[in-house]
Amino acid sequence: MSRWPERCRFLRRISRRTLADDFLKNVTYALLGLGDSTTRLTRLGAKKLIPTGEADDEIAEQLLKKLCELDHIPISRLEGLTISTPLVKKEKEKKSVAEKPKLPAVMSTEDNRADSSADPILKLAPYTYPDEISLIRGNEALSSDEALRVPIAPLTYLVTSPGLHGKPMDATVVGTTLLTDFDVHKPKRELIIDLNAHWDQLSYSPGDAFYFLQPNPEAEVNFILERMGLLMMADQKCHVVVASDAKKPNAAVPGYIPPISSLRYIFTHCLDIRRAPGRPVLRVFADATSDEGEKRRLLELCSSQGMAEFTAHVRQAAVSIVDVLAAFPGVRPAPERLIEQLPRLIPRPYSVSNCYERARGRIRFVYSEMKFGVADGRRYERLGLATEWLNALRVGEQIQVMMKEPARFRFPVPPATVEAGLKMPLLMIGPGTGVSTFISFLDLLLHEKIKSGSLPAVPRKLFFGCRNFEKDFIYKDLLESYVREAILDELIACESQPAKPVPGRHCYVQEALRQRADEVWDFIQLEESRIFICGDAKAMSKDTWECFAKIVAEKKGCSDAEAKAFLLELKKVNRYIEDVWA
Repeated sequence: MSRWPERCRFLRRISRRTLADDFLKNVTYALLGLGDSTTRLTRLGAKKLIPTGEADDEIAEQLLKKLCELDHIPISRLEGLTISTPLVKKEKEKKSVAEKPKLPAVMSTEDNRADSSADPILKLAPYTYPDEISLIRGNEALSSDEALRVPIAPLTYLVTSPGLHGKPMDATVVGTTLLTDFDVHKPKRELIIDLNAHWDQLSYSPGDAFYFLQPNPEAEVNFILERMGLLMMADQKCHVVVASDAKKPNAAVPGYIPPISSLRYIFTHCLDIRRAPGRPVLRVFADATSDEGEKRRLLELCSSQGMAEFTAHVRQAAVSIVDVLAAFPGVRPAPERLIEQLPRLIPRPYSVSNCYERARGRIRFVYSEMKFGVADGRRYERLGLATEWLNALRVGEQIQVMMKEPARFRFPVPPATVEAGLKMPLLMIGPGTGVSTFISFLDLLLHEKIKSGSLPAVPRKLFFGCRNFEKDFIYKDLLESYVREAILDELIACESQPAKPVPGRHCYVQEALRQRADEVWDFIQLEESRIFICGDAKAMSKDTWECFAKIVAEKKGCSDAEAKAFLLELKKVNRYIEDVWA
């Protein structure tokens, strides 16, 4: 046999002759099976819960059911009971026989790794923390402060995906394309899915979005499970319930945690392990390490005095749970504490890039890659959580999506009809992937033109921006075709980092807007005109807002505050509409 079967790993482990005589001193067991294999368990210090049940295949299920229904065993005697039943799908087996699996402390991460060679574990990059203030080291005043104001550890209330409102839809990946050169700052990719049988029951408008139900990366999940000493048990049945002695008021298992699943499922599909951990999580970690130096630093980071360092080295550094565990190797949290404190894994929304009327069952999405390198306490290179998963999808794969509740950013603007929307003057601003949403707008306009033969003669302008036209001007030919078809009056393209500067060409959309201040002001005064802005919230949308405020102040002859109040009124009546993301 080339490797031990999954069910033999535990037997292999306890058969080692190097184990201490009290290796299983914290384990209480009940055994049902052919023959008597309890001798080794007893020699290693384990305690028998009930007499061993010997059975053959014909009566094993009956005896197992009887064992599950035992109610005279005190809960205190079940403490430390290890689940040894694999996760199964049969309805008749969906009852848990134990509260929480609790592995003896002596079952170390190193010991676990030897029996889990088939599970990919995250490889950490070599990294040296700086001598100055960092994730693992505080300033001198903080480190010497003997009166840290540390929050009380969150009350525990659980023993040991996200549930979604509505019904997820099965979809098939039918196309993946790199839209830019691979070496640009943020490569852009296109994904096309087929909604199969769901299409006839579906309807959406340009500007609508779909949630993609992405999982956490397997290697990162395995890293966490291994650190907890539970990788070997990750696929076994796990029943999460509120502890009978829970002190937290109104304690309840979160709705997104299935009542019966496995630890692997919970950490893969239900909990966000990529988001920078909050102070309550660090407080739990402080109680989960036996290293006094680690405990002190973790308490500093979650204290009132350490708020600035927490913000700089945890939140703004965008470190993940894995990064923190790598920085503090002595931390071994209990699974129920992480289930209690980690946030829900939220599906990521992506806007559609084609209209329903022309999609023919296939919906197009565009996304960009953002790479996070090994720096500032991050111990492994990665892309964004959803981006990394989307990049790995291949044609033919089955995924699940769910329609996002419609927002204000859609065309026609609610409650207007399509006929009314055709008469609306449009000024669209979409640098980078922001332009993909406007393609769905233009796609609908093209559909209506083909259907009726013409469109109402109103202004429709699109401002687009990228770094280099040769490398990342996405959908250039398609956008230019909309101009030729008189769907767009004008396409204003801006290039911030051209290979060779071109006289008269704008670098940024804000620059182009300022140069066309008269046109922009005339557009704003048109009845029913709409300004749509789609893109980055950190810089682009703020800079564009300031740009419009300056144009309004100049043309209206008012102060900056009055100009912004004017723009806020446009927002209230859905004439200045944003779809921005961090």
